[in-house]
Amino acid sequence: MYRLALAALALLPWSSEAWSQDLARVIFLEPAAKVDTGGAEIAEKMPLYHKAADPARYSEWLRNESAERALRLYRAAYEISNPGGGTPDYYVALVPGGNHAAVGFRLEDGGKIEEHPRQAYILLDAEPDRFDVTLLHETGHVAMAMMAGGRLLEGQSMAAIPHSTAALSDRTTAFTEGYAIHLETLAAHLNRSPNARQRFHRELVLFGDGPFGAIEYFRHSADLTSYSQNVARYLDVRDNNFAFDSAFQGPDYLRVQLEKARDFASLRDADQLLQSEGFYASFFFLFVARGTAVPAEPLIAERERQILRAMYGMFGSSASDRSSPWLLKFVLEHMKQFPDQKTALVDALQDLSHGVFVDPAAPVLWKEHYLAALRLDKQDMNVPAITAARKKWRDQTMENPRILFSRLGPEIPCTVPGTKVRLAAFEENSPVRFDVNTAQPGILRLIPGITEQEIAAWLAGRARKPYAGVEDFKARGGLRPPTLAALQL
Repeated sequence: MYRLALAALALLPWSSEAWSQDLARVIFLEPAAKVDTGGAEIAEKMPLYHKAADPARYSEWLRNESAERALRLYRAAYEISNPGGGTPDYYVALVPGGNHAAVGFRLEDGGKIEEHPRQAYILLDAEPDRFDVTLLHETGHVAMAMMAGGRLLEGQSMAAIPHSTAALSDRTTAFTEGYAIHLETLAAHLNRSPNARQRFHRELVLFGDGPFGAIEYFRHSADLTSYSQNVARYLDVRDNNFAFDSAFQGPDYLRVQLEKARDFASLRDADQLLQSEGFYASFFFLFVARGTAVPAEPLIAERERQILRAMYGMFGSSASDRSSPWLLKFVLEHMKQFPDQKTALVDALQDLSHGVFVDPAAPVLWKEHYLAALRLDKQDMNVPAITAARKKWRDQTMENPRILFSRLGPEIPCTVPGTKVRLAAFEENSPVRFDVNTAQPGILRLIPGITEQEIAAWLAGRARKPYAGVEDFKARGGLRPPTLAALQL
C-alpha cells in the first residue's frame, strides 16, 4: 500500500499541502535558552524548546524540491521504524547557527514539560536557503538515527580538522556523512529549480565584475571556502573521484585532505575507502541512480526506502562499534533482504572500489590500465584481463560475501603533538592526527625527522598486511626510535 501511495505522490505536481497532509506534520520549535551550535556537532543533551509563535512563516520555506525529498525520506524512515504509526511529526528546531541533527529534547507546552529522549530532529538556522540543501542533508542524519533505534552514531576523532568530503576521517563519520551527502548529490542531479541548475550545472557563465563565488575567476576557491564544497559534493561524488588518492603528495595537511584533485592512477585501499565520506556518497548515489535511463522519482523513492530498510536490519543485528565497517555490513544486509538485487549491488561495490576489497592485485591492475590509457596504448590497456578479474570479484563475493572483510585492518589513531594544522575560520590550531593504517604520504611527511625511506617502509608494511595494532606497527613500520618518539600512539 505504501509503495502505491508513494508512487502516486511522486507523479503528482507538487502542491503546497503535500508535505503537511501526506508526508509529515512539521512542528517548528524555538529554543527556550541559548543552544551552542559552535562545535562540529551539538553537545547539549535534551535542550528545552517551545513551539514557534509563527509557524506559517516557515512553512512557506518548505515549498521546494529538496524539502519534499527530505520529508518523503522522513516518512519512509518513520514507517520502517514505527509500522502503522500514521502521519509522523517532524520536529525542526529554529536555532541560530543550526545545521545539525540531534536526538532528544524537552518541549515546554502549556506550562508542562514533555520529554522526547529518543526523538530524532534537526536544528536549522531560520533562513530560507537552509530549508533546501541543509534540510535535506540533516534529514539524512535523522533518518539514519531512526534506523539505529533513536541514536546518533558517533565516530572517533582521527583527523586534525572537521570531516570533509575529500578527506579521510573515520569509518563511522564517513558512513553517516556520506549517506547524507548522497541525498544532496541526488537533488543536484535531478532538481529542476533555476537555483539548482545554475549552482550545479553551470548554465550561466559570468566574467568581469561580480560577487565572490559568482564569477569565473573565483570558481575553484569559492567552493573551497564553503568548507562543505557543495559543487564537489555533486560533480566529484557523481564521478566517483574520491575512490582515488589525493593528487597532492607534499607535506601539507590541508592540501592533502581538502583539495578535490585526485591521482587517478592510484586507488585508495579498502581501509581508506571506509574512511571516505566522498566514496560512501558515490556508492549510495550511484546505486540509487543506476540504470540505462534516469530513474523516475517513484523508483528512486523505492530504492531509498530499501536502503533504509537494509540499514534498519543492519543496526538491529550489529553491536555499536565506532570502527565498524558499516558499508560492508550494509551490503551483506541488503543482499539478505533483497536477493533479487544481489548482482547489481555486488557489481556496484566492486566497480566503484575497482576490486580493492577482495583482490590485492587490483591497484596494480588499474594503474597499468590507466597509464596505458594515458599513452593511448589500447593494446596495453588489458581490457580482457580486467573483464575476467571483475567477473572473478563478482563470483567470489556472491559465493562468500565475507570476503569483503578480508583486507581490512583496525583503525589506529595517532597524533603528532609538535605539528599543528590551522583553520583560520574555526580559530583552531590542532595537532596533526591520522590513522596509522590509512594516512597518505603527504601527511606522513609532516612528522618531524621522518625520512623518505621510513615513509616507504611504513606504506609497504601496511600494503602487505594492515597493521594489527600499535605493537605490530612499531615492529613492522620501519621507523627509527627518534621518529617513533615524535608520535603519540
